[in-house]
Amino acid sequence: MKLLSKISEKIYDRIESKGFGEIFVHKELVGKLYVNEDPQRSVREKGTLMISRMILIILVTLFICAVIVVADKAVLGEDNTLARSGAGEGDRSYELEVSVEGGGSEKVQVLVTEREVKADNIPKVFDLAEDLLLRNIAGDNPSLSQVTSSLDLKTKVEGTKVLVTWEADKDGFFSGTGRLRVVPPDSETVTLYATLHYFDHSRRIPVWVTVVPPPEKKTDESQKRIGVLNDVIREADQKDPASEKIYLPNTAGDERLEWKEPFDTRPIVVGLLGIVSAVMLAVRAKSSMREEGKKRREQMERDYPEIISKLILLLTAGMTCSGAWKRICTDYVAAKPHLGKRFAYEEMIFSLRELELGRSEAAVYESFGNRTGVLCYKRLSAMLARNLRRGSREILTMLDLESRDAYAARFEAVRKKGEETSTKLLLPMMGMLIIVIAIIVVPAFMGMGI
Repeated sequence: MKLLSKISEKIYDRIESKGFGEIFVHKELVGKLYVNEDPQRSVREKGTLMISRMILIILVTLFICAVIVVADKAVLGEDNTLARSGAGEGDRSYELEVSVEGGGSEKVQVLVTEREVKADNIPKVFDLAEDLLLRNIAGDNPSLSQVTSSLDLKTKVEGTKVLVTWEADKDGFFSGTGRLRVVPPDSETVTLYATLHYFDHSRRIPVWVTVVPPPEKKTDESQKRIGVLNDVIREADQKDPASEKIYLPNTAGDERLEWKEPFDTRPIVVGLLGIVSAVMLAVRAKSSMREEGKKRREQMERDYPEIISKLILLLTAGMTCSGAWKRICTDYVAAKPHLGKRFAYEEMIFSLRELELGRSEAAVYESFGNRTGVLCYKRLSAMLARNLRRGSREILTMLDLESRDAYAARFEAVRKKGEETSTKLLLPMMGMLIIVIAIIVVPAFMGMGI
């Protein structure tokens, strides 16, 4: 972390020397929020902290991108081979991009079944395998009596070790994978024979299929190409189920195929998200600082009537303006541990230090009003500076009028804040009202049978 802080400091110093320090921190607000601290140091610390957070986000983003790149190993081996999973590990699915000569490129989902290894287990019951096989053989067709598209002729019963081979009493209608090759002009009944193999045991099952002509519709060329590609992939997968890998075909009919893995965009997306997050962090930090500046102003306005009342009380007791100022600051310092930081009193402490350093009282009051940036404190500083030579009697009258106006303004601000809070509560109140109405009305309608 020390190294990161040093790097951030050097970066901020370089940016500040170019005059772009305001990008990371609002200097004027920092000076107001940290009154009795070194302003340059506070600004530098805030800017350095912001740069450290941005660098940390970018480093974490780069680490995630590196993990994605390293973890995403190449799946396509030499000679267009894909690895099979071991027995019992389940089938694997790969997403590949294939370029067809003269036909563009397509993204294809390649399903590679798990490796078949013989075992000396008790054979599965063929009745269960037959039920599972016939349950999904229709594919997208409504039933086996209305076949208008390809069937799902599986070579292995899912969830079992039973293998299946298919034969047909009429050649040419279906491929070995179930793709419908011939669409007859009239309905045609075809008998498929599924032979279930479980090690040394087998059973032959007849399946009657009625092929009917489908309704006329236009088929997209891309869909046709994907269908052909799925067929050649399935045939390649069924060619040698016991092999550790399958070989993807280089041709599909008269067209040449070129297989490759699609470009992984995840590292780019993660990197962009990291950069956007770092930028948004800086924007959010400046926005948060503006919110703090707004809260500072509201807090100082709330404290103004109290400060005026204390000044009136102390001046009435015979203290001078500077003495009353010092007494107010002393009381605040004693109460600060449980009262918390109050910006108006912090500004008064800063002015008290100026007085102790020998600056003229009038100049200190004027500087106080300008630093606060709040209109009511500017009026107070103007009154104190203007009436230093006129005696305390006139200033007490003016402060009394100012106190009345300050309390009236405070009351108005509280009333306005209450109205804003009430407005914000309207939405949840309406939501609760709707829920109550629903609780009452729904059972009533249900009881009426509506």
